[in-house]
Amino acid sequence: MELRQTISALECRLTEALSTIDAMKAKIELLEEHVNVGVTEADSNVIVTREAKIKAPKPPVFKGVHDAQEVENFLCHLENYFRHDKVKDDEAKINTVVLYLSDIAALWWRRKYVDMEKGLCKIETWEQFKELKKQLYPVNVVYEARQKLRELQQTATIREYVREFTTLMLQIPSLSKEDSLFYFMDGLQN
Repeated sequence: MELRQTISALECRLTEALSTIDAMKAKIELLEEHVNVGVTEADSNVIVTREAKIKAPKPPVFKGVHDAQEVENFLCHLENYFRHDKVKDDEAKINTVVLYLSDIAALWWRRKYVDMEKGLCKIETWEQFKELKKQLYPVNVVYEARQKLRELQQTATIREYVREFTTLMLQIPSLSKEDSLFYFMDGLQN
């Protein structure tokens, strides 16, 4: 008799447990439906909120043009992309960026990859990868930008002058505020 009562009690508990599991499944399905449609609901001390996720634009393809602005913009865009998508792992950064290289830049990477396989060099960190900048950055970019800035004159609208001035100024990281103001004022029309 005791064995039958024990079995009966276990069957009751099992039925209750299965009933509780079914109720929990139904509640989870309901919550998943609310999340999928973006509804915020407070129910039984459970708060489901929809987190706004902004999709970052993909980085542009970089061809490896020897242009300081192109190199800087490409690397800056990648830094922002990694920050947005919370990519912190160097290997993930490198594996991602090589997908956006073509032409000369892709050739540079293939050479580096062969050198890495031979043990001639290592590119294991994002900072090491940015050696690309040294390879593709024009050699005399700062000198040439200073020369162009010195010769810059406003010949059209002020907007065009400011754009050209800003482009040159960004290529000269060591330009002081005083010098930039001097060059700016000196190039303006009377």
